[in-house]
Amino acid sequence: MAEHFKDKVLSVLFSGDDPKDDISNMLKQVAKDLQHNKFARFYKLKTEEIDASFLSFLFSVYRLVYPIKDFMKDEKKMGRLRQVIIEAFMDASILETVRRLDPAVLDAKVKTTSPAELVKLIQADYEKLVGQFDQSRINAADRCYSLVAALNQMVQFDFFGLFKKIDPHFVEASFAVEPKFAPIKLKLIAKELGEFLAVTQILKPEDDWSNLLNLLKICSGQELARTDVFIHMVKNLREIHTSQILLLMIQYTIKNPVWQFKARIPNEQIGEDWLEERKSEIEDYVGRINDAQKNTQIRGLVKEIFESTDMVRLENYTAQHGNFYAKRGLEPFWYAEGLNYLVAFIEDYLSKEIRELCDILLIRGQWTNNAMSKDMSESLHNLFEVPKAIAQIDAAMSEDGADGSRLRNSVLRVDRDKTQIRYINGIISKNNDEALEVINEAAHHFIVVGKHLKVLIEDVQKKHPELLINWRELHLYSKDPIPQRTIDCYKKINYFVQLMKLCTQ
Repeated sequence: MAEHFKDKVLSVLFSGDDPKDDISNMLKQVAKDLQHNKFARFYKLKTEEIDASFLSFLFSVYRLVYPIKDFMKDEKKMGRLRQVIIEAFMDASILETVRRLDPAVLDAKVKTTSPAELVKLIQADYEKLVGQFDQSRINAADRCYSLVAALNQMVQFDFFGLFKKIDPHFVEASFAVEPKFAPIKLKLIAKELGEFLAVTQILKPEDDWSNLLNLLKICSGQELARTDVFIHMVKNLREIHTSQILLLMIQYTIKNPVWQFKARIPNEQIGEDWLEERKSEIEDYVGRINDAQKNTQIRGLVKEIFESTDMVRLENYTAQHGNFYAKRGLEPFWYAEGLNYLVAFIEDYLSKEIRELCDILLIRGQWTNNAMSKDMSESLHNLFEVPKAIAQIDAAMSEDGADGSRLRNSVLRVDRDKTQIRYINGIISKNNDEALEVINEAAHHFIVVGKHLKVLIEDVQKKHPELLINWRELHLYSKDPIPQRTIDCYKKINYFVQLMKLCTQ
């Protein structure tokens, strides 16, 4: 009927006839439809007033759904309802898989299972869960929660605001005595009635209200609405919608025969969201396992490599300063730890023990393959230049440095100007990239030096050495036996390359 009116109005507008006359004729038809409607008692056509009988019906709806509204205001209870609905569509085997992935259960397994094995078990269980909680179960959970959303938007309708317009003395949630309503001009609450139509149109008696109300009872610990009474109310709402009485009342009152409301149809996707949440939890848990394993490996390598416990060499690009930004949701200094170890290793070992050994091998050694000695020499030279590059990064991040001063000023403004976040992260990211480049380049040169030391270790053990022809002479220039010194330096470099790899993962 409404579409017919709309088509007629459009045809008049484009035909050249007077639209006012045609709209007037359509309003007369609306008036006739109102008079013959099964709920004609709700509207006084002459005075354009809503009858008290409809207001009493609204009040009965308000009284019935108020406990549900009170429940749904509680975010924790709604979270519990969401979880209960998800579990309602799982069988015992799925619930058992979910239980095995519970962080508390995993924490217990950490004590008896190796990190690598535990990660395999976690990943296998998650893959199993994805297969068990399949699309059909996901769709069923989504339909159920969409019904919750439909109910929620209805119970959240501002009944109190509407009744307050009708009766200024109306008290919210006062159900001891049913108020006596007098007829009221519909135009005073036309907007509210349109909203009521939009949020109730989706409700149907055939929906699984019995199951939903039971789930609400489980989550709240008490019956929020009697099932038979609730379904009867939904049937009444459906009859009112089907009759179009409220639509006609509003159209006639606002003098717009083609006025329509837009129904709000929820489409919840809690099944996929739940799986994504589990995936995120699992990735976070596995990440913590890997981090713990990595940190254990780093501590072991540091113990093998360094004798001194005083490892702090940088002043500005440090893990501590990086934590300052990380705690504010900004990018941390990802490679501060690795860069610090790199400076310490070059200062404590490369520039001393390793350099002394390499000077003997490269300067006093008589090589049969000059290309190899040149390759090793160039890598050593490049490594000695690394501290300068690191110092530049550290200086740039100081309070007076080019980047540090900009960071300091931006951090002071970030709380009131969120655009500073991107600017700050850009500066930190640039320095992180430079730090990573320095570490990777240094690691490459350490690998070159280590590779040649390994070849020399094999050469000196031969009955007839092939690379250096004066090993016996070189022994005279060394405080300790050359073979053992070469093995020790190779081990240090090998451990250090492993450390750099871990620090950049």
